[in-house]
Amino acid sequence: MNWKTIETVKIVNRDNEVENIVIQSDGNFYKIQNEFGNVSFEFDVSSGFDLANTLQTIIENDISNEITNFLNEQDQANSNGIDDPGYGIPKQVDLFSDIDSFNKLNKKMNIKLNSKKDINLIK
Repeated sequence: MNWKTIETVKIVNRDNEVENIVIQSDGNFYKIQNEFGNVSFEFDVSSGFDLANTLQTIIENDISNEITNFLNEQDQANSNGIDDPGYGIPKQVDLFSDIDSFNKLNKKMNIKLNSKKDINLIK
């Protein structure tokens, strides 16, 4: 088997060290291995596709959960510590719901796109 390197990806490991991960193909199969060659995975196209999709889903879910948890912590910090539902919970911001009132509050900015007046004229 003659493996051809397709891509080399730099990753940061648990010890904050940069490692090169080499992605190779022999025409029928793919191989992912670390730069030292002591860890490698070989797989066909279908298995590789499933692996990539699974890995992407896991990472996207982790990122989404981390963002949600951060925003919830910010909401709790802004609610003055009161547990009563609806009391002190910051109002969700809809960036395009009321541009006219946004412009009144922020005199330095003048956003004209998507204003209620413009929308009403179109209807």
